[in-house]
Amino acid sequence: MIELNDVCCRFRKRKFGDKDFVAVAPVSLSFQDGGRYAIVGESGSGKTTLARMIAGLQFPSGGNILVDGHGIYKNRKTVRGHYKSVQLIQQNSASALDPKMTVGKSVEEPLRCFFHMEKQERKKKCLELFSLCNLPASYYARLPSELSGGEQKRVAIARALAAEPKCLIFDEATNGFDLPLRKKIIEEIIVLQKQLGFTLIFITHDMELAVVIADEILVMKESVLMEQVAFTGDTTVFSNEYSKILLRASGLL
Repeated sequence: MIELNDVCCRFRKRKFGDKDFVAVAPVSLSFQDGGRYAIVGESGSGKTTLARMIAGLQFPSGGNILVDGHGIYKNRKTVRGHYKSVQLIQQNSASALDPKMTVGKSVEEPLRCFFHMEKQERKKKCLELFSLCNLPASYYARLPSELSGGEQKRVAIARALAAEPKCLIFDEATNGFDLPLRKKIIEEIIVLQKQLGFTLIFITHDMELAVVIADEILVMKESVLMEQVAFTGDTTVFSNEYSKILLRASGLL
């Protein structure tokens, strides 16, 4: 389980006398093992900063984050260990992949770093992950530039799964894709989550996607968590006015 206790993030402004910019106001919440969550909000709402803090990529300005009761920001060693437990899949998969490294070698990196596997064992496991993520084995020697956007996303997912994480965070995972591809990627993510049982946290500005993928939805606006609801298909569970604005914008209300 991932627990956040009064976690916040502020950035100092350069000009003397200016107030700090609050990216995430103090928030306390938890993510249960095997749950599916969506964090929804407009650009600048703080959702990605919150995700980066959970992933160990952005030190909080206050509060603490616990995974299975252990703080992840105690020291550098605990943060490094946390990278295996929580993996973040970024919005732009092309920029997240080394353009000079074959996608097979990219997927093998976590196997080498976290599990110290030998070369042949790494390749075998890599091809298993390719199959799991609907990638042909023939793509092993290809470069990222030779793949489509959807295929690059699948490589990023395969690489994240190579670490055997307890939690996967998808930051705007389908942004920029056409509707059929978005639907297919979402379906594949849900199948993988059910099959492997990891905690899924989906970052999006689109409430329509959130209600499809998540059992629990968190709504953020201007760095503040406005509402957190368990969602079973009934939009009347949302009581916050901003949540209703997002629902209307997606044609759900």
